[in-house]
Amino acid sequence: MNENKYPTVNYIGNKLKIADWIVDNMPIKEGKVLDIFAGGCSVSYALKTAGYTVYANDMLYSNYALAKAIIENNSITLKDEYTSINVESKEISKKYKKIKFLSDKVYFDYEVKELSKLVLIAEQLSGYEKYIFISLLRRAMIRKIPYSRMNIKWEEIKKFRDEEYSYRMYGRYRSYHNKEFLSHIEKNKLEYNTSIFDNLKDNKAYQTDAFELLQTIEPVDVIYLDPPYPSTMNDYYAFYGYFDEIFNKKIKTKNTFIDKTTFITNFDVLLELCQRKTDYIVISLNNKTKPGLLEIEQIVTKYFDITSILEKPHVYKVTGKENKKTNNEVLIIGRKRG
Repeated sequence: MNENKYPTVNYIGNKLKIADWIVDNMPIKEGKVLDIFAGGCSVSYALKTAGYTVYANDMLYSNYALAKAIIENNSITLKDEYTSINVESKEISKKYKKIKFLSDKVYFDYEVKELSKLVLIAEQLSGYEKYIFISLLRRAMIRKIPYSRMNIKWEEIKKFRDEEYSYRMYGRYRSYHNKEFLSHIEKNKLEYNTSIFDNLKDNKAYQTDAFELLQTIEPVDVIYLDPPYPSTMNDYYAFYGYFDEIFNKKIKTKNTFIDKTTFITNFDVLLELCQRKTDYIVISLNNKTKPGLLEIEQIVTKYFDITSILEKPHVYKVTGKENKKTNNEVLIIGRKRG
């Protein structure tokens, strides 16, 4: 049994608490699984732990880097050499000018200057060590922001980073918001390194539009779908997209799933493409999702025979504060017709 653990990622919508349940209900017990909206990779990691060959895809570079670091990577860990990488001050100044848009918007100006150096260090690293470092940097950047997302208003960020205010209002200082990026990286390095293991499979990470990937990828046994449904906290680019911008890795696509006016059409096209590439499909959705279960079922049955629909209570949380406990996770499992 694998003793390695999925590292702390801080990702809205993360399925970590129910990832094992999802994997336990896969329609096959071995084979290739495409996690086409991998996000924070918690389901991909559970699939890897269970011995599947995992293909993890996401359009966000930060998620792709995480998939490279802990899904595709089977053995390489981040060494301490990154601490001695020399970065010239003029290069830091050039990088700072490019990412200065973060100043007094997400971080204080002096923090953006520190961030500039760390981005340059990341760019000098190579192979899986680079992706581990990038994943740690992403974790550090999110850890310093209240509510763990980058689209919070600057006035709110400053307010919650005031430790005395935080203590008066919530009984804790939240000093981690004010620690240096590097401090967070060093604190979490061991956790990320020990999450890496070899499941003896050729796992792959992709940063590709889902529609494009389904036209080029080799057939798989199962496709797992957990798209950003319109009625949920679903704008992941707004939450984390600045990270992609500082590395100049933003991908543009017309195939968005966050728009309720186009979701059904895009989801229909997606399933049509899926049935050309897989025998089984597993779809995650929340029981409060709109469009709801009945509408999703209608689309699924055009291309797959539904073999089972499962439901499990799942408390969604945002920065530790519980939302309504009436939310359930629903799994739709289908087999390709014919």
